[in-house]
Amino acid sequence: MPRKALLITFIGSLAVIIMVAASMPATPHAAADQLLQGVPRLDGYRIYFSESAGEASRFDRTTEGLSRFAGLLELQGAQLYTLEWRNGIPADADLIVIAGLGGDLNAQYTAWLWDYLQDGGRLLFLVDPRIGKTGIASASGIFELLWTDMGLRGRNDLVMAESGETIEVIPPTPRAARDQATPTPPPPVSVPRMITQFATGNINASHPIGAGFTDTLTFFGARSLESDEAPRQSQVTSLVFTDSNFYGETDFTTYLSTGYVEYNIGTDTGRGNLVLASALENTVTGTRMIFIGDRQFALNGYGLQTSPSYSGSFLYPGNVRFLLRAAAWLLDADMTDTVELTFPTPGPTSTPTITPSPTPLPTATPVPDAGESGS
Repeated sequence: MPRKALLITFIGSLAVIIMVAASMPATPHAAADQLLQGVPRLDGYRIYFSESAGEASRFDRTTEGLSRFAGLLELQGAQLYTLEWRNGIPADADLIVIAGLGGDLNAQYTAWLWDYLQDGGRLLFLVDPRIGKTGIASASGIFELLWTDMGLRGRNDLVMAESGETIEVIPPTPRAARDQATPTPPPPVSVPRMITQFATGNINASHPIGAGFTDTLTFFGARSLESDEAPRQSQVTSLVFTDSNFYGETDFTTYLSTGYVEYNIGTDTGRGNLVLASALENTVTGTRMIFIGDRQFALNGYGLQTSPSYSGSFLYPGNVRFLLRAAAWLLDADMTDTVELTFPTPGPTSTPTITPSPTPLPTATPVPDAGESGS
């Protein structure tokens, strides 16, 4: 059977369900399949995936991989390649995908990426919170350039909110002065149980990606974004927000190791509708970028998780829809040349209840040596 016929057959065998979720790891599913309409064709577009500094790989079919997102782009007709940084950014790159750098790109790679963006490049950028020395600090590398010139960067925080429940934890032991004995560990205390995995329906409908968007989006451990939306040549538009009861915890390393957390005014990012994803567009140069503060949003075992495993039954179809819309907008694809995708109703998951629960971040990825990236 010809390859094109195989693709049509495969596309015709899929079905979609819209899952409604709110601050929960899983939700009940609709009884019937639902069609994902208006997905643009991406024939001829060349998309390059960066894999130089601990990013998720399009070849990885595990929970930490990006293979499902890559497969969906291929179904739309895109041509996928691996970005070989040592050779620079190819002139034919229509879109670059960077999903979760383990650390800053080195100076040379940063310069190449910056030149690409200044010359009308297109970038889908997913970045996890910074854990210790892993990840990108708010005031360094590509973030500093983005903020100075374009008004967009990630904050050094982890977005969370109280679940309404409490748990018993042992607070961190205070540090002793040089001439004092080691303090006795404090007794357990009751603290709010925090939500770091959550869903939100707060999506900017004035942007083409959010227009008519009815699904919710699920995040699994996100940093908030700092966006300067004042009128300028490079215009930033906030796309996705939390509910108003969320804040950005800056001492989340302690939280992840002990479960202890407290909101500190002036140190933590204040409560409110924190930005989780933003779009940037320069109408003069043609530059476009989508910035998402959580790489797990697009990974196989998280935002693109399916049930049963390795099926087409997505648990979070809103994430699928958002990512495909984002790719189409970045590429300025012809919205009149579309295909229809459907995904079957997901089966039961390992989470039988809708009780919110905290979700730890993934194990820190070691930062490659200076030959690949720098801190």
